[in-house]
Amino acid sequence: MNIKNIVIKSVNALPFGLRNHIRNIPVAKQLQGYLLRKYLPREAFVATISGGPAKGLVFPVQLPQDKLMWVGTWELDFSNALYRYVQPGSICYDIGGYKGYYSGIMAMKGASRVYVFEPMPVNVDKIRKMISLNGNLPIQLVEAAASDASGVTTFRLMPEDTMGKIEKSTFQPEDGALSQIQVNTISIDDFIEKGNPAPDFIKIDVEGAEEFVLAGAHKLFAGKKPVLMIEVHSPKIGERCFAFLRAYYNSITVFETGKSPEYPYPEISHFIAIH
Repeated sequence: MNIKNIVIKSVNALPFGLRNHIRNIPVAKQLQGYLLRKYLPREAFVATISGGPAKGLVFPVQLPQDKLMWVGTWELDFSNALYRYVQPGSICYDIGGYKGYYSGIMAMKGASRVYVFEPMPVNVDKIRKMISLNGNLPIQLVEAAASDASGVTTFRLMPEDTMGKIEKSTFQPEDGALSQIQVNTISIDDFIEKGNPAPDFIKIDVEGAEEFVLAGAHKLFAGKKPVLMIEVHSPKIGERCFAFLRAYYNSITVFETGKSPEYPYPEISHFIAIH
């Protein structure tokens, strides 16, 4: 067995309860960082996630940015909450799929179908790879940005090469975007009217465009009211999302505080809406 495989096995063998805390143990953190930098490749490799809500998911890993996904501790509190809210047999929409990690959690929980919406080419490629590695999971890629209308829009590529946002997002207007591309958009209502099943659960993380995603689903919310988990990228955006959602949902809380958005909450936070 070569040293690379020994390092991978040693990381996977760490007790899961320790993984999320190792960064707080100076010597252990430094040793692990040294081993990963020295012996693991910078090119992508394939790993099976060995702990956490994504346990068992086969995932293409690119170090260092995917380390927390690989060890199963990526945004762990939120990931655990998402796992609890997704019910076996449910239809799930992952809007702003990033690299497909949350879609994998939904599918591993037993969703009957997961639609992952992602327009950014580098992330689309990674999601396709993840889908191909997990052929038994019911994940379907929708290569478009969810918004308030279907069509084409300008998409700004942000300094982190796996992140971007549609042009009318109000999040970080002076973001130092590296470039921009044209991407397809689709509203959730249009997606459903094309014959796709309506969701039971929706996760939204779209870098400040969350209010537009909601506006494109008003027909859905007027009838079926799926559970929503939304990353909100500023209190101003949160105010507008809350004003929209309260017309349809009788329970809207901020994940980080457990209180209504009427009370103060962090600059970037998560809303959970349940009817």
